[in-house]
Amino acid sequence: MIKDVAFTAYPSNDVAGTRAWYERVLGLAFAGPYIEDGVEKYNEAHLPNGCFSLMASEWVGREPGTAAGIAFEVDDLESAVRSLRDAGVPVRAMEDSAVCRQTSITDPEGNTVRLHQRKPQWRGTSDVQRRAGEESGED
Repeated sequence: MIKDVAFTAYPSNDVAGTRAWYERVLGLAFAGPYIEDGVEKYNEAHLPNGCFSLMASEWVGREPGTAAGIAFEVDDLESAVRSLRDAGVPVRAMEDSAVCRQTSITDPEGNTVRLHQRKPQWRGTSDVQRRAGEESGED
């Protein structure tokens, strides 16, 4: 059922310092900071099959150490939802956007887990290519 990781968002009280650690220790390359009032609030590392991001804890709405921002890419979201419901797993309402469809479930610990499917015209494109297409009006 699970095909890939679409993105993760980890909360941080010090995005710049935490990003520097990920760069230094794990060798991640971040795309560039979003700065608000002189403070780095967001940054993302583009990976071959997804994106890992660091986000200010006040934006995430949770404290560091409580990350629960995983979104799994699936081949067929409707089939995945049917399988989960057949197994008795409550599934939230489907959400639809210009580039994807997604829904979420809750794990036994109460963490939210997203299931995500890119629309056909966006499959095989990177986040940068998707954003460029959205900004130019290409769908």
